[in-house]
Amino acid sequence: MRNKSIKKIHVFPVVLSVALILGLAGHSRTEEPDPVLKYYWDNAAETARATNPSNTDVSYKITARTFCHRIGSGGSIASTDTVNCEYFYTGNRLDSLRAGEGKEACARKADLTIPHIFDNSYELSLFPNDTGGAGLAIGLTSDSTATGQPDGLLVIDRKSYVMKNLYLYYPDKEGYRRFTRSFRLIESQGFVFPDSVWEVGTKLGIFSSENYRTETGVTDIIILP
Repeated sequence: MRNKSIKKIHVFPVVLSVALILGLAGHSRTEEPDPVLKYYWDNAAETARATNPSNTDVSYKITARTFCHRIGSGGSIASTDTVNCEYFYTGNRLDSLRAGEGKEACARKADLTIPHIFDNSYELSLFPNDTGGAGLAIGLTSDSTATGQPDGLLVIDRKSYVMKNLYLYYPDKEGYRRFTRSFRLIESQGFVFPDSVWEVGTKLGIFSSENYRTETGVTDIIILP
């Protein structure tokens, strides 16, 4: 197969707050999803499994720029490392990375694989004031017996069922007081890849906590032969 690529200019949007994510997930909640909600969820699940390169043995390269922020007191940015990097994947396996000018440690903080949320057990909900536009938002509330699963919000294309945005909050991630991940997704060459990924966390230490935010913008995607 010939190499194919998609070039994009990236602009970071404002990340939705955890409060907004949980608020949306709390509306219109039912014990069993209604038939319309189940229809969209089932089709989104089937589409995600078919378009997620992590489910295949396809080899691909993602070029991205990552900002690693250390957050100080009051929520201000205390310091920032920046790195451009090429990531070489086969399916969901990171085979290697080639960091450019900058710190490789920062590049390794960027996880560009899309979570398999449809393998989890969720209580689903719809946004109460759905306008019927192109995007359909589905709230995800994790089963209380499933330790480690995130809550969150999924936005899919109403017609194609392709994932467009994903916002995840992990309420009980080991070693963290807070941990969230957010994705903006894009279709390319028959697959869905991350366009932007944000991770915000408070990592627990022995004597103190580390607050950080990692922002990654994808600039190039190539399917390798």
